[in-house]
Amino acid sequence: MDERIYQIAEQIVEIHQKAYEFYLPLVEGVCSRIVSEDELSHLLDYLLDFACDEKILGLYKKVCRKYLYVYPRCIKSYIEAYREMWEDEGGCLENDL
Repeated sequence: MDERIYQIAEQIVEIHQKAYEFYLPLVEGVCSRIVSEDELSHLLDYLLDFACDEKILGLYKKVCRKYLYVYPRCIKSYIEAYREMWEDEGGCLENDL
């Protein structure tokens, strides 16, 4: 039983690493230009699913910081969504913006 739990934990770590590697170039691209609110929302939706991971959360914060003054209502809603989804996980987004 303990071995199976360890294997599942390893798989979760691998999935988060693959997600980071996948989303990193997308975040870099979005942060290098101004995108539509729809494109921004799609990216933040995907990142939010993995925001329990520290590296993905870093990408999420980077996008939020970049677009805070461009789409303030949108970013505010994603900060609130992060809180609702991951607040109990000990993460903190608001203080780092």
